[in-house]
Amino acid sequence: MLIRGGRVWFWRWRRNPLKRRSDVAEAWIGVAAATTLLVTAPAVGMTMAGVGEHAALDQAQGLHRAAARLVEDAAATPSGLPGMAEDQVRATVRWTTPDGSLRTGVAPVAAGGRAGSSTTVWLDGAGRLRPAPPTPAQARSQGVALGASAGAGACALVAGGWWAARGWLDGRRRTQWDDAWARFDAQRGQRHA
Repeated sequence: MLIRGGRVWFWRWRRNPLKRRSDVAEAWIGVAAATTLLVTAPAVGMTMAGVGEHAALDQAQGLHRAAARLVEDAAATPSGLPGMAEDQVRATVRWTTPDGSLRTGVAPVAAGGRAGSSTTVWLDGAGRLRPAPPTPAQARSQGVALGASAGAGACALVAGGWWAARGWLDGRRRTQWDDAWARFDAQRGQRHA
């Protein structure tokens, strides 16, 4: 018998005349939840990490680099907008599409660039500006973030199910205790009459 800190461990597994079926059910639910956590959470996390990484890398499909020229001077102070590098700002650029026509649009460029200087932009098959695709390292980190979130979500789901099952069993035990006390009080009242 393991006794630690006043608690008897594994008491639900030993023979005990006070043990209820709900105690055994709670123990098995705990074993099932722990097993599910150990198997499901890593599997979900790894699967979603791979899916997230592949989805991020698929963003590069059909994109190609193209040379462009700044139409205006770029701001000297980086804007810090999401989706841009720390040293980039948005500025108007002009580029030539695969069919030879000139187009103009706003793209992220290096801060402090002068009008007429060259820069690199990303275009789709139709020659439209697109955000730069993630690097393999960025795709990997996006996949890891997605996998960690999915694994944590699986853990929360399993733990929530275990907690709900325990709550239901506790409610059932309270009802059984109330019924037992009512029967005891009824029997005790009959003896005194």
